[in-house]
Formats: sequence, C-alpha cells, structure tokens
Amino acid sequence: MASNVVESGRQLFKRQRQSQSKKARTYILPTGFGLAFGLMGLVLFFMAVGYANNLIYIFFFFLISIAVTGMVVTNRNVEAIQFQRILAGDIFSGEDGRVRIQIVNKSSAVSYGIQAVFNRKATEAEAVTVEAEDETALNVHWTAPHRGQQSLPALRIQGSYPFGLLQAWKQIKSPGTVVVYPARKGTVEFPMGSGADSVAQSVGLFLNHKQYQSGDPVRRIDWKASARRNEVLIKKFEEPEKPALNFTWEQTESIRDPELRLSQLALWIDQAEAQNYVYSMRLGGVQTPSAKGREHWRRCLEILALARVGELG
Repeated sequence: MASNVVESGRQLFKRQRQSQSKKARTYILPTGFGLAFGLMGLVLFFMAVGYANNLIYIFFFFLISIAVTGMVVTNRNVEAIQFQRILAGDIFSGEDGRVRIQIVNKSSAVSYGIQAVFNRKATEAEAVTVEAEDETALNVHWTAPHRGQQSLPALRIQGSYPFGLLQAWKQIKSPGTVVVYPARKGTVEFPMGSGADSVAQSVGLFLNHKQYQSGDPVRRIDWKASARRNEVLIKKFEEPEKPALNFTWEQTESIRDPELRLSQLALWIDQAEAQNYVYSMRLGGVQTPSAKGREHWRRCLEILALARVGELG
C-alpha cells in the first residue's frame, strides 16, 4: 500500500517537472534606466556611510524597496502571459508585415504593457493590457525574406511594467509558420487581353445633359442639343459595368525571372481587388472562379505564394 502511494507521488512529481520544462521560462534583467537607478542608489549608499546621515539612509532603503518591489511585479506581470497560436495575417515578401498572435493571461491579476517582438532590438512594438483570465491578439512587426510557407523566428514576449527599471521576457523558440505572399512588384496597368482594355472603350447608358465645364471631354459635347438651347451641353452617362478580369501566367512572358512574374501577378491581383473588379486567375493547372472580396483575394495570393516555379513552364 505504502509502495503504491510512493510510486504515485513519484509519477505526479515527474509530470509536474515535464510540464514545467515545456513551459517557457521567464527571464529578467535591468534596463538602461534601471542601471542608472542602481548607480544612483550606490552613490547614495556611500554618501550615507561617509556622512553618517540617517536621512540619506532612509532615502537609500526607500529606493531599494522600490527596486525589489518592481522586480517581483515585473516578473509576475510577464510570467502570467502564455503564447497560444498564430492568427491569420496578410504578409507580403520584402514588406514590413504584421504577424498577429494570440496570447492568454491565466492568472487572476491584470498584465500591463505586454509586448511581442521577433527582434529584441526592435524600437517599435505594440503594447497591450491583458485582463485577468482573458486572451487578446497582438500585432508583431516582421519582414519576410521570401514567399511561401515560412517558419517564424523565435518570438519574445516582454514587459517592463511598473517602473521600467527591469524588463522580463520569455522566449518562444518555434511559434509556428505563416504563408508569405509574393512581393507586389511590376507594372500597375492591367495586361492586354485581361478584359481591362474594354473599360476605356465602353460607356454606360445615357442619363442626361449637363453644362460644359473646363476639363470635360470635348467628344461628349452634344452639338444638336447645344444648338437648340443656345448653350454648350455634354452628355452624361452611367458608369460602365466593369468587365471581369482574367490573369494568366502567359501574360508575364516578357519577364524572365519566374519570381518577378509571380510578383507581377500578385500586384495585378491586389490592384484588381482595390479597384473592385471581378477577377479570376489561371496558374498552371489551377483555375480560380471569377469573384471578388478578401477571401477570393487571399485564395489567389496563396496560390501564387505556394506555386512551384518548375511546374509552371
């Protein structure tokens, strides 16, 4: 009976050790301001000893109490935060993107000024407050070097609340992977044969006349109506319906570099979405339907991001 109790106690201890080893450790070091604060405290200590001044002693121990309190609070503030997962984000190669992560506070106290960075030397980082036993999303700046399925670098969750004397942090070595879209490079104008060339040649239905103003196209002047009313009038039309655009790999034949060809297609897709066109794309053996909207935009860009150049011809 006693041996069973001992064995169960050992198993519980092993499980606790394993869970602690999997949990990211929290580290803490003084900031530049904290080092200056400590140097000032050291000077005050020598002054108190040299002059035997009780008032300086009191002030010195008051500063020490602030530093010790700050160390405990700063450590607990960050230790309560745990990384959960990477959320979906739109990241283009070579551009300053924002990776969205989800963090959770599993303690009964609020965590203030929590930041997340991939580079500890980063000067700009979003700071959030995470309520007790709550979760929140946080944007992390990252510039992806290449397109495709990319593994994220080590993630650093940090904070220096409350006094800024010390900074605590924990390191997430493998936070996850994200899909990086090709860089948006190339010619902004849509290619011939995509359907965009018919927009300039088409007009909508006739609406009414309006008085000519400087800058209006001369070819739209209605000479007959102008002669009848003794004033220069131009024809006003409805906006023409935008045709559906179709982008293909063959439209980028003039570009030699395959990666630049993918970048050109990514730029056209992005421009078509921004201008509210209905569009489709054919790449290799993949054909997307004609549609518009953010989900369709992401679908087309993901196809470009994961494309294998050798299979495109």
